[in-house]
Amino acid sequence: MSFINYKIKGEGLPVIFLHGFCETSEIWDPFVAEISSNYQSITLDLPGFGSSQLSKTDASLADIATDLNNWVLDQGLDNPIVLGHSLGGYVSLAMVNQMPTLYSAFGLIHATAKADSDEKRLSRTKVMTFVKKYGVKAFVDSFVLSLYYQKDHPSIEFAHKIALKTNESTFLTYTAAMRDRPSRVDCITNFTNPILMVGGQNDPLIPIGSLEEQAALNGRISIYMLPRVGHMGMFEAESELVEIVNNFVFVVENGLMKQ
Repeated sequence: MSFINYKIKGEGLPVIFLHGFCETSEIWDPFVAEISSNYQSITLDLPGFGSSQLSKTDASLADIATDLNNWVLDQGLDNPIVLGHSLGGYVSLAMVNQMPTLYSAFGLIHATAKADSDEKRLSRTKVMTFVKKYGVKAFVDSFVLSLYYQKDHPSIEFAHKIALKTNESTFLTYTAAMRDRPSRVDCITNFTNPILMVGGQNDPLIPIGSLEEQAALNGRISIYMLPRVGHMGMFEAESELVEIVNNFVFVVENGLMKQ
């Protein structure tokens, strides 16, 4: 198993936060400062990002999930919740799909259980070609701003600085892995514990209608839409998302799941 860089704050029910594409665990630092007063917050670098190691350059999201599930088992975490932003949501789905009984709940924050459309798959392939020719920075310089609805948000510089740390090999590995990931609709349909879904009303990547369709597949799914938010709800609507996550974890901890 690859080395996983992680941080733990607080005590109580463990909540694992997975970051998105061209991010590291740092992206969650301001957010978990609020959560860790009530629960044990665990942030980690996905393999290849930050200080975590990527074991192979042709890794699938299922491979990443296997590494992380083994890490969760090694840590001896008791009934953890895993919450993933964007790419982190796709990894969360793969983790739960492999070991559904390991998790007391999971959440998708600006992520979908559906596979890429043919159009999106083609777009990711074109992005890989672009980055091979021009480098990661050329892509990141426009990519980060596009994730925000609030184009003057003060966190944009912070997110951009983190994104610039992404090395080309990791970028290409995960772009291919996201392109080739299978649908996990069956996973959200059949999971018997609570599921959280959070979307942005102005998210350019994850359509609201698609999330609403998915949320209707399982009565244990709680869905929230954040107004005036793009793809970065942990910044664009930090206080609202903190409240949503705190309430969700409280429901899980106290067995108050929807029937």
